Amino acid sequence: MKISKETVEQNRERVIATAARLFRERGIDGIGLVDLMKAAGLTPGGFYRQFKSKDDLIVQAVKRSYKDMSEDIAGRIAASDDPLETLVRHYVSDYHRDDPGQGCGLAAMAADAARHDDPELRECFGSIVSNYIGLLTKLVPGHSAKAKRSAAIAALAEMIGSVVLSRVVPDPALSGEIIDTVSNDLVKRHAKSSRTA
Repeated sequence: MKISKETVEQNRERVIATAARLFRERGIDGIGLVDLMKAAGLTPGGFYRQFKSKDDLIVQAVKRSYKDMSEDIAGRIAASDDPLETLVRHYVSDYHRDDPGQGCGLAAMAADAARHDDPELRECFGSIVSNYIGLLTKLVPGHSAKAKRSAAIAALAEMIGSVVLSRVVPDPALSGEIIDTVSNDLVKRHAKSSRTA
């Protein structure tokens, strides 16, 4: 039985959405294609009609996770009187730590991507890093473009690092302490900088 183009596209979107969630939860190499297709409610046989390879799907899933996270962040900061604090408090949070499948792909998959030799995947992550630096550069206080960019890079590294570390430690108290310390420090430091800028 022939499947309509619309059904094929819906199935492709379902696979990408499922992969975006599962790759963030389990890592890029943490789930095979058979299990991934099963989780999407599809048979593995259709995979290669929709994607060139698993690497192709990984890139599509990374782009989807970035798109979803970016839309969420954009909505939050647009509705905020203090966009930087809103971004930091949302990103460096218990919620983000505890739900990697809905969180940032950088915090969940960057270490995996660094071990992959697919240039398209690395290019994709490089673009995401640049986009986040660009966003933070607009939000952090500073006297010069160079100072703002440096502060944005440091803030991004602290934000991602704190989420990664808070996920890996088994002690819930230490995990929470990492989140609270980094979140509070970033907000306090940049609030002080904005008063002197």
